[in-house]
Amino acid sequence: MLVLPSGNDNQRETVEEAGYLASASDLMIGILFVFIIMVVMLIQKVDAVQKGEKQKDPLASAVLIIGEKFKEAGLAVSIDPNSGVIGLPADTLFPSNSAVLNEKSKETLQKVRISLSQILPCYVYSERGNRPFNCPENNEGAEIETIFFEGHTDSDPLQLGNYTNWHLALDRSRAVYDVLTEGKLQDYRNERKLDVFGISSYADKRTKKNLGLEDKSKSRRVELRFVLAFKPESQRSSVEKKTTNSITNSIPQ
Repeated sequence: MLVLPSGNDNQRETVEEAGYLASASDLMIGILFVFIIMVVMLIQKVDAVQKGEKQKDPLASAVLIIGEKFKEAGLAVSIDPNSGVIGLPADTLFPSNSAVLNEKSKETLQKVRISLSQILPCYVYSERGNRPFNCPENNEGAEIETIFFEGHTDSDPLQLGNYTNWHLALDRSRAVYDVLTEGKLQDYRNERKLDVFGISSYADKRTKKNLGLEDKSKSRRVELRFVLAFKPESQRSSVEKKTTNSITNSIPQ
């Protein structure tokens, strides 16, 4: 008797092969899906790191915020967040070769002082217990070590008896200092219990250049140079962390 092979075996092999291919296909799709997720997560992580790097400089952040207070009060200032300097043009503050503030600039500086009295407590050690609830985010615990009022002149020699550019620069920085630190700001202290504010004169030793030539109008200026002291998160005390967190959490989102 002739026995013909059954077609069931071929069908079974075909079904098994199709099932294997489907499983392999599903596996490849799964691997591809995981790969896509990993790529997206990596992109997000890189983006977060880049954003974090931009926000890690507490000096730049503080100087930009404080510099805007000057602009809001109507004073045309230059802001250099990288060096921590806010520049006030002397020509708009003082008459030529004079260290006496004109009335308009004095009024403007008084407005600035009001703004400073609202923002500086966020960064001053002696004001830790009196910080407002709307302080900017300050994850690094940055605090102001010193604010120098620096007087600068152009290179034109000034000789009025014994009075030189050194004296003019110092007197101009002192005039701005007297207005901006009047009242409670005089009591501000850093963590070493030292005065936050200081005065210095550079005369014409740090003139401004443009294409190799002195820009005399920019050389005549009073600068506020901010020096910050801050501790990495790992070195900050639990009290400091709790204070910063409470301030940050109280900011409206």
